[in-house]
Amino acid sequence: MSTFTTYDLAVSVLTRGLLTFDHVLHKAEAHAKANGIDADATYPSARLIADQHPLVFQVQNATKTVRNYVITLTGEDVPAFDDKEKTFADLHARIQSALALLKKVTPDVANERGDSQSSTFNPSGSYPVTLKAKDAVLFQAIPNFIFHLTTGYSILRAQGVPVGKTDFIANFIGVPGFD
Repeated sequence: MSTFTTYDLAVSVLTRGLLTFDHVLHKAEAHAKANGIDADATYPSARLIADQHPLVFQVQNATKTVRNYVITLTGEDVPAFDDKEKTFADLHARIQSALALLKKVTPDVANERGDSQSSTFNPSGSYPVTLKAKDAVLFQAIPNFIFHLTTGYSILRAQGVPVGKTDFIANFIGVPGFD
């Protein structure tokens, strides 16, 4: 039976997910260029439905999740993102910044903190939940991150960007050429 450490789960899944988001954004830009669409004017503000946040928010919140867990797994303060992104260049830069943050996480520190530290969340506003950091990574960080990645992917798909399951899953399983 295989075992996974806190570091293995957090850093590998979040890194691969960020690479997936970046890949999907690149596909959206290529689709826009091929079809005479202004990607920066069309996609960042696109939504699935009126009461859901747009693509730019999905990238911002996926990367905020990364930032929050870098803090949890390193114990170091990490400056907040500014949330000023408007263009694809901005979104790519934000993803690159989040990838750089993940490089600050070391296995020894992350694994020790995963077993010894706790995190408290209040997702509903009424029922705070406290979890060990390793459980928070598995049951809060990864689902939250994947939610925003999936929503961003779906927004672009709904806009006609020709992305498919391979574009979503390839970086997670290490298919060459999808970074």
